Amino acid sequence: MGLGSFLGGACRAIGSALSSGISRVCSLIGGSALGSALSSAVSRFVGVVATPFPALEIAKVIVTVAQIIVKVAEALGLKETEKDEPEELAYKAEKSDKKPDDFDSTEEYIRHLQDDIELSEEDKKKLEEMDEDELSAYRATGTYIYTKGINEKLGFDTEGLKHPELVGLTAELIADLVKLAEALTPQEFVAYSKGIRDAGMTLTDLADYLHGRSGDISTAKKVQDVIVGAMKEMKPEITQEDINRKLYEMNMED
Repeated sequence: MGLGSFLGGACRAIGSALSSGISRVCSLIGGSALGSALSSAVSRFVGVVATPFPALEIAKVIVTVAQIIVKVAEALGLKETEKDEPEELAYKAEKSDKKPDDFDSTEEYIRHLQDDIELSEEDKKKLEEMDEDELSAYRATGTYIYTKGINEKLGFDTEGLKHPELVGLTAELIADLVKLAEALTPQEFVAYSKGIRDAGMTLTDLADYLHGRSGDISTAKKVQDVIVGAMKEMKPEITQEDINRKLYEMNMED
């Protein structure tokens, strides 16, 4: 599918106003070449995470997803609590005269935005007064940037924003995390992800395990062993009954 066809599909899926807003924000952040690729990636990201929640308005889905990603970013030290929320990060990116591909990693780019770019009171007022679609475009773009940083921090992505597609923590897996919000904390997800990485597996293996669709029993057992090991490391006093309950709560078998 060509870029034009994809963006047309994304526009229909997430609404033309939001799609146009994402395109505008990404163009201002990344310039003409990277901006188009970034816009495509963010639009797909929003469309995919929204798919499992057809009853929710798209703006509410973006808020919910942003909350999950923010907590994971905080657990990894990519974001300070109550500072540089996703919409603020994207607004800072728009104000910066540097582009994402000026940096060797997304984390470096995020640090630049956090440390070097200030939002004026006028900027903050503009954010507060934006209509729902415009604010959602900034929030979705900032959430996507944090997600790229998370993937790199966890060791699943080495290309950064120069390659806009998500590797590791994908939009599909983020939708799972939204559904598992009560059963899987951000800190637990980070611990499990690091264990999965260290065991030579991918987050696709984790997603397959959660849905009961692992290709073979040995892979499913390896994933479960990683999860159980992380549980015991985080909470040495955990009982087998608590472990079994936790594993049951995480089950999303299709």
